[in-house]
Order: sequence, then C-alpha cells, then structure tokens
Amino acid sequence: MSAANPQAVQIPIEHPDVEARIVSIGSYLAAAALAFFFIAFLFAFFYLRALNTNGLWGGGKPGHHVHPALTVGIIVLVCVLGSVALVRLSLAGVRTQKSYARNVAIAALVLGLAAVAVQCWQYTDLGFGPGDGGFASVYLGWTGFFTIFAFVVLVWLEILLASSQSDTDLRRGRFEADAASFSIVWTMLGVVEIAAFILLYIVQ
Repeated sequence: MSAANPQAVQIPIEHPDVEARIVSIGSYLAAAALAFFFIAFLFAFFYLRALNTNGLWGGGKPGHHVHPALTVGIIVLVCVLGSVALVRLSLAGVRTQKSYARNVAIAALVLGLAAVAVQCWQYTDLGFGPGDGGFASVYLGWTGFFTIFAFVVLVWLEILLASSQSDTDLRRGRFEADAASFSIVWTMLGVVEIAAFILLYIVQ
C-alpha cells in the first residue's frame, strides 16, 4: 500500500473576480449589519421620547434638560461627510488610475480621524452622563458606538493605504475591490451620522 503523494494535490487559485465579488457581498452585509445595529438607538430615541416617564426624557430631573454642544455635532458631521465624499472621489481616481487617488484617500483618513478625536474630546467636558435621562443615555450610546465603529473602519482604510504601495496588476485589481467595499461601509456610517445629527442635535 503506497502513501499518497502530498505534492500531487493541486489547490486551485481563486479567480480575482470571484474574490472581488466575495469582498463586495461582505461589505454589503457589513453595511446592513451596521444599519440594523443603529436602528436600535433610533427605536430607543423615539420610544423613550414618547414615553417620557416622569418627565425625565431630557434630564435627570423634571424641568432639567441636557444639551450637547451643537458646534461639536456640526464639526463631526462635516468631517464624516467630507471624508465619505473624499473616499468616493479617491475610488473614482483608482478606477481611472489617477495619481491623486492616494492623496485624496489620505485626506479622507485625516478627516475621519478628526471626527473621532473631536467626539472623544467632547466626552471630557460633556456635562451629563447616561443616568441623566433617556436622551442622555441614547446620546452616549449612539455617539459612543458610532465613534468606535468609525475608528475601526478607519483602521481598515489605513491598512488599504499601506497595501496600496504595491504596483502589481493583481494588487491594483484587489485594491480597487477593497476600496469599493470600504466605501460602501463608510458611506453607511455617513448616513448613520446624518440621522444622529438630526435627532440628537436638532430634534432632541
């Protein structure tokens, strides 16, 4: 009885187009998961606001209302949406092999990190905590998880930028697919930020 030769087993190489489709589908699933995750905070906002038990929706005691700084909300919104727009512009540059694509992506990364930094800075002088009513708990939960997810996604962008140094045709094809997938997820977070700004800073 002869043993099988391990060198005779040939593992087929996956076609780049198949890999690109897999990554694209995964990004759509990730974007959908993010949307469903933040729908929980959307529901909590409207439910607790409508319920307003003992008049404590807006503050820790009746007649007291917490108000996050509108300026911070505007800065975070502008940085996130600017980053989303720059990512889309960079993706268009990658597809047409423009030289500016990488620099635009770096600018998008900087804007995104600025949004995360400003939001974290606000927590140091917020003036209220999760126990100060329903609005405070929803605000901290929504913006806190958004900041965490945004930072993780921006780490993904930094990895893409680091990998873009390779000049091989195969690497360029994979980078385009990865950049498109990143854009889908980052755009979804941009939509979440728009909803958060409208509800948490305007409607309250």
